[in-house]
Amino acid sequence: MAKEIREIRGRVPKDLKIAFEVACVRMELTQAVALEEAIKDWLIKKGFPTSDDGKQ
Repeated sequence: MAKEIREIRGRVPKDLKIAFEVACVRMELTQAVALEEAIKDWLIKKGFPTSDDGKQ
């Protein structure tokens, strides 16, 4: 079964947006993949494990 996808929106400073875009291009990642990884890392760092890490 395919993973259900939802949209998330937010605003960040221009320089952070540009740095993120450049990093994604250099790493050959879509921004969606990079953003998903960043959110998962942030949640784990803050003590909110995701279902993907096997701790929930």
